[in-house]
Amino acid sequence: MSENETATPTRHVIGLVLAVLAIVVVVLIWNFGLHYLNGTIFEELRYVIFAVVVIGLLSGLHNLLSRFDR
Repeated sequence: MSENETATPTRHVIGLVLAVLAIVVVVLIWNFGLHYLNGTIFEELRYVIFAVVVIGLLSGLHNLLSRFDR
């Protein structure tokens, strides 16, 4: 988006909705997803795996939204 263009309110609402959905997904993964690693060889790496999944989720969302900004 160039400096002369202004973002429409619809774009802001879509961005806010997607941000809230991303927060909900991260909270759900934190509350329920970490328990799936109990009893596996990855049990001690659960927080590293959580961080990698969250970074991947947010990076994917950023890449998806940046395609619509062009």
